[in-house]
Amino acid sequence: MKPTNRALVLLSWAALYFCTGFVSHKLNGPFSATGYIWLPAGVTVAAFMLTPLPRWLPVGLAFFAAQMLLGWFEGRDTLRLMLFSLDEIGFAAVAVALVRRTHFSLEGLAFVRGLLIAGVVSSAASAAVGAGWFTIMQDVPFWRTARVWAASDLVGVLIVLPVLAGWSRFRAMRSGGMSRGDFLFGLAAFAALVLTTFFIFDSRALAPLPRGLIFALTYIPLFFAALVTLLWGGRGGSVAVAILALFVLVNTGQGDGPFAESAAQHGRSLLEAQLYLAVAALLTLLISTLRTSREQLHEQSAKRQNDIKLALAASGQLVYCLDPHSGTLRWSGDVERALGLREAAFASLDNVLAHVHPDDRAQVRDRWLRECDGENRTDLLFRLMLPAGDCTMVLDMSGPLLDGDESVAVIAGAWRLQAAAAVEERDAA
Repeated sequence: MKPTNRALVLLSWAALYFCTGFVSHKLNGPFSATGYIWLPAGVTVAAFMLTPLPRWLPVGLAFFAAQMLLGWFEGRDTLRLMLFSLDEIGFAAVAVALVRRTHFSLEGLAFVRGLLIAGVVSSAASAAVGAGWFTIMQDVPFWRTARVWAASDLVGVLIVLPVLAGWSRFRAMRSGGMSRGDFLFGLAAFAALVLTTFFIFDSRALAPLPRGLIFALTYIPLFFAALVTLLWGGRGGSVAVAILALFVLVNTGQGDGPFAESAAQHGRSLLEAQLYLAVAALLTLLISTLRTSREQLHEQSAKRQNDIKLALAASGQLVYCLDPHSGTLRWSGDVERALGLREAAFASLDNVLAHVHPDDRAQVRDRWLRECDGENRTDLLFRLMLPAGDCTMVLDMSGPLLDGDESVAVIAGAWRLQAAAAVEERDAA
């Protein structure tokens, strides 16, 4: 990366840290020891996850400068800010370093595991050190401060990190991607999320309703966030949670919504709102992980099937699996290209035998329907009658697969098409 680009990246991380920190302080309102909302925790963990280890020091210094600038802007104590910066940024780096020692990836279950480990370790460690410092220096209760500190950091990681990690790997595609139907249904679900969140977390709109009913309505945005994740994937889900968090935190901070209480319980309101957002973030993360894992399995399966079809086509073979009880066959390979018939025409035992030469039909039927004959089964060469009037020689290589009770479960085998000249040479020999 060019020096200019590196400088821009560092400036972007610092600006993002400063902006999220400023928003967090505005939502928190006045506080003495620690605030209930700290979104920059997700920015620091995301930056260390997305940045190669040799460039961690400049990133850490950029965050340190952004934190000092934020403190200067708000008129806070310099020494306290320096200790706070070292605590938050240092433990975030330590937590991500621990995650990177394991099997780490930005996708799938490995990402969820890494996110949770980094979030829990960094939030718990920084909360313990920070609360301990306040207890020693200002005689502030340790557990109350540590609980709020750890919760604010962990929720900040759960909300911000998926957004940054997901969109950092975004690449525009000229073709492919989600279908038109998924996009439109996802857009409708996203619009429903915005509308329901706006009305539910605006106390003036639902003021006449009982408080218990208003709490129950908070599940509706969670449903739409889950639906957006199913239709749009992890990136769409992370944006949905970010929008939900914006509405919930802003309204709760202003004293509106189901979680808002009296001014004396302002901190408790924000803590309840953060718990709600943590559940929403974890829900979308798990749905996104399951969706991604399923897509990867389907992609791997399709790739293997395509490789098998190409190999069979190149070797002039067809592979089948016959259920002797129902008489149905499943084929692998291009049946239509090899035999000039659609695969549906060879989907049952009777249909296949109808195309076998009358003189060979009984032998083929007996080969497929008789019981297991051990390891002495030899290949069978027979004639296959095709619609064009041609007679194709087929070499059948098959054998039975047994159930636990030694009965025949399926007959698995392969057909190799034999050229007429090769068959004549073989018979002459």
